[in-house]
Amino acid sequence: MKREMIPTFAELERHRELVPEINPAAVIAMLSIKDASEEIQESILDVLQREYHLSDGKFCTLVVLHQHSKEGIAPSVLAEKVGVTRATISTTLQRMERDGLVSVKPAESDGRGKVVRLTRQGADFMAEILPPHYLRVSKLMEKLTEAEQKQLITLLKKLSA
Repeated sequence: MKREMIPTFAELERHRELVPEINPAAVIAMLSIKDASEEIQESILDVLQREYHLSDGKFCTLVVLHQHSKEGIAPSVLAEKVGVTRATISTTLQRMERDGLVSVKPAESDGRGKVVRLTRQGADFMAEILPPHYLRVSKLMEKLTEAEQKQLITLLKKLSA
């Protein structure tokens, strides 16, 4: 269900009378980004959850592991890249190891450390789900020209810097 919570310019201008620093275009732009982001995220996540039984966290973990498939990655670094706590990544990895998607082994260079890698089953799973996932994302972005997509990337990077 789509929410409609973006105020009008007129409404924001009334608020601006009380707080002159309010920039109506900035407020509407940010709320529009949030709204579009939620719609895109839902359309992508719904498919991942429905077809592959993947939560956002598990999918992000698999993507990072796929990116580090040769060398593996330490759980603490994985947690940082996925944007979760070490405790959360630990629980996620236990479940994924139980499901045969990852292996967690002692690091060769440091006996106390660990290295996480996708198993053959995990790599095969990613080979199955990533191409259609990237196709869905590409289809969503077809509304913009390639030049607009590049401009959007630049603008979003500028915004998040």
